[in-house]
Amino acid sequence: MTDVRVPLDLWAEDDKTGSIVVWLYPDGAAVKEGDLIAEILVEKTTLELYAPATGTLKISVEPEVVIDKGQLVATIV
Repeated sequence: MTDVRVPLDLWAEDDKTGSIVVWLYPDGAAVKEGDLIAEILVEKTTLELYAPATGTLKISVEPEVVIDKGQLVATIV
């Protein structure tokens, strides 16, 4: 199982929270490494989240829920 995490390198150091704007694949969908799987909103900036592995996407955070930097948002199994 590979954790899909909000990439810390995309966030500025002083940004502590953000939210998923939209998942581009539904829960249970097959994804390939490098697929754009979600858009993240941080301080009025939309960032992109790419799949780090190939497998089945299991979403654990719904859109518009405020999350902490680095929080687990999904897994790929």
